[in-house]
Amino acid sequence: MDLAFAIKERRLSENGEAVEYIPSPYVGGALPQSVKIAVVHFTYGAGAKSSANWFKDPKNPGSSAHVVIDRDGTVIQCVPFSTIAWHAGKSRLRDLVGLNQYSIGIELANWGYLARSGEGWASYSGAKIAKPFIGAHKNGNPDKGHLPIGWETYPAAQFQSTVELVRALAAAYGVEEVVGHDDISPGRKWDPGPAFDMARFRNQVFGDRKDMGDIRLKVLVAEGLNLRTGPGIEFEAKQMLPVDTVVEPISEDGLWVCVSVIAENSEPTATGWVHSRYIG
Repeated sequence: MDLAFAIKERRLSENGEAVEYIPSPYVGGALPQSVKIAVVHFTYGAGAKSSANWFKDPKNPGSSAHVVIDRDGTVIQCVPFSTIAWHAGKSRLRDLVGLNQYSIGIELANWGYLARSGEGWASYSGAKIAKPFIGAHKNGNPDKGHLPIGWETYPAAQFQSTVELVRALAAAYGVEEVVGHDDISPGRKWDPGPAFDMARFRNQVFGDRKDMGDIRLKVLVAEGLNLRTGPGIEFEAKQMLPVDTVVEPISEDGLWVCVSVIAENSEPTATGWVHSRYIG
């Protein structure tokens, strides 16, 4: 899917038409001409339109983002790419403190972490989530626990739209690094969370897609294959992948391959390392 995003005069267009623009008044000064960092968030809410409208609401205590991307991949712009948006809050990345002034904020319509609801999972608003991603946050869950919980998944259309957007930002401004809000505000924020396959995302944006991006392989071992946390048998096994499980390579380390596990609906469900001998 080629979305043909382009950026002109700090505004985003798709296939030659400007995307919907719902301006937010909650902005700062000018961003640097060359912005190197994009920060991915989840909205912790319903659709992109409701979040974009919140960014202009007088009741909003002061938050905004440059764009909001809906579950179907539709993009709404709220702040020009030349202007600081208030999306990062208290944050740090290496020696950079306060990422608002160094980054572009991308919000994805997503309920985020979920709570048990009967035998299933639901958002804080009570919205039932039929097929959540089950996993623990790398920094610890919002309840300070480390056991797997439910998170809303990111649809393929939304994921791909975000990939194409960041490619356009890289071409226009030199964006060269993508981080999550949970990377720059660990313990305070949990977005985009474990349901967002950041390793696969970075590879799709910046990696050599001709070599790795569109290749899908299957597990060859009848008894199954361990998906590990690192490139070697000394690393913990995260789960057992049954024979014929579809995986997508991301990167390599010797004979070990970092892969995304691909579900029947073509969406990634987990990332980890497998030995190259057992996939093909």
